[in-house]
Amino acid sequence: MRILLKVFLLMLSMHYFNTLNAQPGSKGGLVIPYKVNGSPLFGNDIIINNQQTQSQQHVAVCSAFNGWLYAAITYKDPSYSNNAVVSVLISVDNGLSWTNIFEDWYPGGTGDAEYTSVDITTTGNSVSTLKFFLALVAKTTNSNFSSGFVDIHNGETGVYEGHLLAEGLCYDLAIASDVMYPALNSNPHSIGIVSSIHDFTGGDSIIFRSSSDGGVTLDNHQALAATGARFHKVDLAYGRSPSWSSGRYFATWEEQSEYGSIPGNIFTSHSDPNFDSPFTTPVNLDGLDPADFNLCMNPSIACQYNNSDNDSANFSEIVLFERDNQSNQSKDIRGYYNLQSANHTHFQKMSISNSGQNNFEPDISFNPYDSTFMLTYFDSTLQKLPLITHNFNLRNPSQWDINSTGYNDSSNLSRPYPKAKSTSNFHKGTYVWISNLNEGKGVAMFDATSGTWTGISENNSSSNRMLFRTFPNPCYRIINFEFELKKACNINIEIVNVFGQNVGSIRTRYCCEGINKVQYDVSGFSSGNYFYKFSSNDFYTTGRFTVIK
Repeated sequence: MRILLKVFLLMLSMHYFNTLNAQPGSKGGLVIPYKVNGSPLFGNDIIINNQQTQSQQHVAVCSAFNGWLYAAITYKDPSYSNNAVVSVLISVDNGLSWTNIFEDWYPGGTGDAEYTSVDITTTGNSVSTLKFFLALVAKTTNSNFSSGFVDIHNGETGVYEGHLLAEGLCYDLAIASDVMYPALNSNPHSIGIVSSIHDFTGGDSIIFRSSSDGGVTLDNHQALAATGARFHKVDLAYGRSPSWSSGRYFATWEEQSEYGSIPGNIFTSHSDPNFDSPFTTPVNLDGLDPADFNLCMNPSIACQYNNSDNDSANFSEIVLFERDNQSNQSKDIRGYYNLQSANHTHFQKMSISNSGQNNFEPDISFNPYDSTFMLTYFDSTLQKLPLITHNFNLRNPSQWDINSTGYNDSSNLSRPYPKAKSTSNFHKGTYVWISNLNEGKGVAMFDATSGTWTGISENNSSSNRMLFRTFPNPCYRIINFEFELKKACNINIEIVNVFGQNVGSIRTRYCCEGINKVQYDVSGFSSGNYFYKFSSNDFYTTGRFTVIK
């Protein structure tokens, strides 16, 4: 059993920042990528947990139903005798500030263990039922074998509530939930866990487990594949659409000839017809093209899940992986997609990156808000983390939209392990990765596609949730800010344009307890989009309004 060292109660302290800064351009000026509607794509990178002594190694992110963000970070910390440590931090203000609510270390001895992977997901549709599930794999020094854990935590306080899974000889595991679109017969949500494990008597296995009661119990267990060789990296996604609303889990995994012998083969399979049904016969994806066969590793999977069918009256699935490019001793990103993933295995190939640059560590996620797949990876040649997207119908599967050639501000990267995740507050996605900022030590970073200043959050905490709205929007002469205060205090409102320049403010305006309305004259503003930052003693929110003439 791992030993719980600390649990910090949630401190809903809001971080108010003074200026909006875009990513620096190569010539020293401001270079801001724009969406079609004119708003910035990214702000400055935000450090999630800046600890000078830590060497942070892995980071994962997820969101709850109400927009709260959770980041799980693993690291080696000298203050814990250089043991493997995991921290979970929460952000209730769209990633602007983070509070540590859980910290624990792996009791493998003095500095002889490390966490090799981390994953996190949530369930719950109210603060009282909110849980997050922390999935970890820990490896001891000079050992080829690891242990896997999935633990349950209170979503508001971070308090550890017990093991959902503890598994020995586990190489890797991944976790997913159906929190936004619950599967048939789940109550209130289902959770899926896929793991690669070793059995001394029979080789390796891929095991899937699921919970139909929101993570209270694991009531489904099945083996998806077995081999005399070695399974390693795994990934898991949830998929559904209106025509296939029962919901299914989709797994992918990597097979190696022996442990640590890479590259290898990539397989995928899914439950059918329900989330807890038996899985289909695995498909060897790299076996579909001789140019890829036995040259692949590090798979990532994403499935469409929302209230839309694709053009095939089905839902789409994409599996990505690294491929060894033996002609120039580099790696590129390849993938296979299936437009009838619910009931067929009609996979077709797509090329993501094969420019001769060294590209690896792919991660893909589906965004249910605009029905797009979001893909990021590490371009080590350019020291960039690109973001590219594609509509779920994949009409031109190898022509992805370039949202950013590199959303990271710092180019000091070695193994960033970037992760893309759709969240309920940023409808264009959030991204985390590891940057080498503290004298070569890894530091977990955060940024969001919508811009870290443009997310709208009206649920900063369960106790301080308040009325906040702006009207009319669009506006011509006057914009109204209406809000409810729990007690009398000063409020501040800053208004900026799409270039991050301050164009107006209401500073230290004293307002009474209850509902207040503050007006601002925008008749002197040019037509276009503007952003506001509202702050009081215990509340912070940002948003956008449009001025028309």
